[in-house]
Amino acid sequence: MNGEKMRELDDLMRESGVATKKEFVNSALTLLKWAINQRRAGRIIASIDEKTDSYRELEMPILSVIKPLE
Repeated sequence: MNGEKMRELDDLMRESGVATKKEFVNSALTLLKWAINQRRAGRIIASIDEKTDSYRELEMPILSVIKPLE
């Protein structure tokens, strides 16, 4: 991991109040596992703006290859 990515990781850890890289990675894996399961269920992953009743779909290459289970 290059220096820029390490700084980004440190910034995200500080912002989220996570004390260790292990805790951060575990949280990230939990979120990714949930997102993969949602895609398997045929759902989209999105952020909702309750004020405007609009949403923005999360686009990630890792999720784009997940196909819904039949």
